[in-house]
Amino acid sequence: MHKMLNTDLSRILKSPEIQRALRAPRKKIHRRVLKKNPLKNLRIMLKLNPYAKTMRRNTILRQAKNHKLRVDKAAAALEAKSDEKGVPVKKPVIGKKGKKAVGVKPKKPLVGKKAAATKKPVTEKKPTEKKPTTEEKKPAA
Repeated sequence: MHKMLNTDLSRILKSPEIQRALRAPRKKIHRRVLKKNPLKNLRIMLKLNPYAKTMRRNTILRQAKNHKLRVDKAAAALEAKSDEKGVPVKKPVIGKKGKKAVGVKPKKPLVGKKAAATKKPVTEKKPTEKKPTTEEKKPAA
């Protein structure tokens, strides 16, 4: 093995001869960019597949058309059913976005600390008489 004549490594590494041979230090920090899911993010999907915009538009139009057909079919069936019975026709109630309006749901019972605070206090029960045990009923003879 070769022996070092000068063992002062820090001075050797800082010397201009060594520093000239080294490249400049990279001080900029490159952070990782979070990849977005193209199935959830339309803008990213369009970068990957420009035709996705047309496909999405056609899907929305087809769904609207099918929904309208379904509502018309239901109305026609309701009208035909009411004609048989002789009852006046009621149109199906349509809410926001063309969905059928649903009645208001009943409130769920409270759970936890709030439920304990809102409950009525339980009335105390009167202590009932104890039934005599078998030992008390019959004395040993």
